Amino acid sequence: MISVQYSIAAVMVLLAGIESQQPSKPASGLRLSKVITAFLVDSGVQTRGLPWTRGNIAGIRWQSVKPVANPNMQERQKGITLARTARFSGTVGDSVTLPMEIIAVGTPLGLARVSIAIPSMLFEDNKGHGFFVTREMVEQALKNEGLKLNPLKCSRDKEGASYGNLVDAVKSPGKTASGLWWYWDSPRQEMTVTLTLLYRKADMAQVECQS
Repeated sequence: MISVQYSIAAVMVLLAGIESQQPSKPASGLRLSKVITAFLVDSGVQTRGLPWTRGNIAGIRWQSVKPVANPNMQERQKGITLARTARFSGTVGDSVTLPMEIIAVGTPLGLARVSIAIPSMLFEDNKGHGFFVTREMVEQALKNEGLKLNPLKCSRDKEGASYGNLVDAVKSPGKTASGLWWYWDSPRQEMTVTLTLLYRKADMAQVECQS
C-alpha cells in the first residue's frame, strides 16, 4: 500500500511539526473545494510536478515561504526530499467551518502529493451549539460545489464507519482529474479525515482497502 501506515505516518510527522510551531491565526472561510481545485493540474498541461507556488492563495497560511527539508526520513530516502505545511479555516457547505491543515511533499521539480487533514470533525457555532460533521457530509459539500467524484477503489458500503479508505477520481472544470484518497480514523474516539491528492496511478494502486 502507499502503505496506508507509511503515508499516514508521514502525515502525522508533519502535523506534529505544525503543532510544535507558534500558531498563526488562519483566515476565515476558504472553501475546501477551492483548495482541492487549486492543487489540480490544469487541463491540457503536461507536467512532472505542480509548482510549489500553486497553493499560494488568499486564506492559506503557510508555515514557511518556501519548501523545507522533509522531516520524514523514509520519504527522503525515496526522493521525496521537500515538504511544506499550512493551516486554513475550511468551509464545508454554507455554514460549517473547521480548522484544516495542508501537508505538501515533493521534490525540487514540484509537488508529489498534497494532503488536507481535518484533525477534528467537531463544529461549534458562536452560541456554543455543536455537532460532529461526517465524512459523507464533506463529500456531499464537495459535489454541491462543483467537484465530480467518481469511485475508483474501495467500497463506500464495505469500509468501516470508524476507519477506512476510498479512492475517487476528482475533477473540476478546467482541470485534469486526479486521484483523491480519503482516509478516516478514530484514534481517540473522535473522527479525523485526511484527503490526499494522488497524481500518479501507481500511487493510487498502492492504497489498500480495509474491508
